[in-house]
Amino acid sequence: MIIIIDEASAKLASFYYHGELQEKLHGVLPGKLLDELQKKLPDEQQNNLCVYEIENNSGYTESADNTAKANTGNLRIPKAPANYIWIVSNRQQKQIADSLGIASVGEPQCGTRYAVESLAELDIEYLERVRRRYNHIPWDIGETDRCLIRELSLSDLPALYELYDKPGMTDFVEPLFDYETELEYQKAYIENMYGFYEYGMWLVFSRETGKLIGRAGLEHDELGYMIAPKFQNQGYATEVCRFIIDYARENTDFEELYCRIDERNEASVRLAKKLGFTNSGHMDDDINASIYRKNIKNNEKH
Repeated sequence: MIIIIDEASAKLASFYYHGELQEKLHGVLPGKLLDELQKKLPDEQQNNLCVYEIENNSGYTESADNTAKANTGNLRIPKAPANYIWIVSNRQQKQIADSLGIASVGEPQCGTRYAVESLAELDIEYLERVRRRYNHIPWDIGETDRCLIRELSLSDLPALYELYDKPGMTDFVEPLFDYETELEYQKAYIENMYGFYEYGMWLVFSRETGKLIGRAGLEHDELGYMIAPKFQNQGYATEVCRFIIDYARENTDFEELYCRIDERNEASVRLAKKLGFTNSGHMDDDINASIYRKNIKNNEKH
């Protein structure tokens, strides 16, 4: 990730003092990007710009979902705008960032979609998440001992279909739509669910192989989960669900979570009880389904 910021703002940003700036590039920008900034920014703002390069730690291959394009006619900027985030100090800078397809963040008066009350709140993790959201790059949610949990990207759809095609996977959950319908559904889901709420149904990958092995997450205060047959009865679902319960406790305002479980799904009933959920009765519209609930605020972290 490459951060563009003026000198005055850099001294206010919290990350500036924590040794996270791997390399200061002293205003060096790729030629055509620098040309565009020189055309649009006043000289005094150009001279005050600093550029820092931060090492990206994610193993996700970003090129598959990188849909950011510079809005500069036929001009192609040689260094992908998706690599950049601009911490803007005024609306003019925000508008220039938009025209170049560069993610931006700033204080509320700057008019950025992602705003902070003070630059002192900024840290590298937040900047990385803003950069990813702007460029349609999925967030890494977290890791357990054996799993990586991250948001779905459109490039994951073939692997998702393969997961749902495994024996028994849709016995108690709805199957996927046809490909084109599912594609449009997931586009809207990424934009509206991930983008607005910052949670949703995520993907579960094996840390050992990098392969998709399940799906789990939050649909508001409902916990959902599914694990591929090969990984069932080995504690994977327990491991992932405990992580998600802790995530909900620390990152949402939910007092409790619930699960909708078909009573014929004995494995899910056992798991819910193991996680501390209790049966609160049948659903009116499905005689086989029950609601299991768990208070998450009055329980210690798993």
